[in-house]
Amino acid sequence: MTQRIAAGVAVSLAVHVLMLASWRGVDRAPELPPEPPRPLAIRVQPPPPPPLRIETPPPPPPPAAAKAPARPATPRKPRPVIAVPPEPAAPAAPDPFVVEQAPRVPVEPPPADTPRFDLDAARKTARSLANLRDPAREGTAVAQFPEKPLETESRAARAIGAAKRRNCKDGIPGGLLAPLLLLADKKDSGCKW
Repeated sequence: MTQRIAAGVAVSLAVHVLMLASWRGVDRAPELPPEPPRPLAIRVQPPPPPPLRIETPPPPPPPAAAKAPARPATPRKPRPVIAVPPEPAAPAAPDPFVVEQAPRVPVEPPPADTPRFDLDAARKTARSLANLRDPAREGTAVAQFPEKPLETESRAARAIGAAKRRNCKDGIPGGLLAPLLLLADKKDSGCKW
């Protein structure tokens, strides 16, 4: 039996050595000699000259002789002033961005003889109607089944409550093998620390 184990170990070592030898040969690519360095040439050119500006002189001012002849200074007569009463100003257009509020109208209390909504009576009527059976089901075969009690939790709420993980401090299943079971729990679906 020990000879079988020794033979198995020897075969395993031989296979590993062959795999390592073939793996080393695959990784390396054939080495090519590096290319010789090429010289780098840089030519520097001066910037182009700025474009020439041709400035034209401003036109000469017109001669002073072309001006109109001056009038002799004569006193003027004052013009008569006529007083006119000003026209009444037209009403200004309302500003479109201003909201004018309507004048407040006092609210009169309703007369004493008008009927009022009684909240307590409405609640009492609603409670009495809630316990009645559906009149559309009366006299049918379905009416024989008892009605479901009102649910306080939805199905989703019950599923969420059942999904809660138990506390690991309360006890880990597996006894002495519990650490191995915790290491094997890759999905983190076991107990909560």
